Amino acid sequence: MKINIGSGNTKIDGFVTIDYDSNSNPDYQLDLENDNLPFEDNTVETVVAHHILEHLGEGYFHCLQEIYRVCKHGATIDIRVPHPRHDAYLADPTHRRPVTPLGLQLFSKKFNDFSRRTNSASSQLGYYFNVDFEIVEWNYIPEEKYRESLSDKPKEYVEEYINERNNVVSEIYIKLVVIKE
Repeated sequence: MKINIGSGNTKIDGFVTIDYDSNSNPDYQLDLENDNLPFEDNTVETVVAHHILEHLGEGYFHCLQEIYRVCKHGATIDIRVPHPRHDAYLADPTHRRPVTPLGLQLFSKKFNDFSRRTNSASSQLGYYFNVDFEIVEWNYIPEEKYRESLSDKPKEYVEEYINERNNVVSEIYIKLVVIKE
């Protein structure tokens, strides 16, 4: 099974849609912050979560636990979120939390173990919420006017450039894999 959470009006062939807004005519109308996903454990192979996680408040943790519960080992989670240092993120009053690769890394038990071994102050969210997600890919998606000038630069240069300026990156793409072994 493949699910598209916070789907809005975006329909993807072969995906079950889940949204809070009945006007988007989802397959399931749910509050991702409070409701349980209506699927059996270990039955989902792909999750699309495009421009939804940044809208969640304290229910963010519940949502990630539910995604973990319904996903099979090796399932992928395709995430797109606005960059938190872009005016589009800042201007939308429904954006409640920045979602970044560094923040999602805290839900990796492998990273949690590394943090323990090195006495890092990193939160142990993988163990705390009993989930385990590994980041397998992530990319910054720059504003159109920066795409060409940054396309041939090393990732380290791009990250430094982004850290020094606002409105360079409009979106972050993150791909997670579910670990259940």
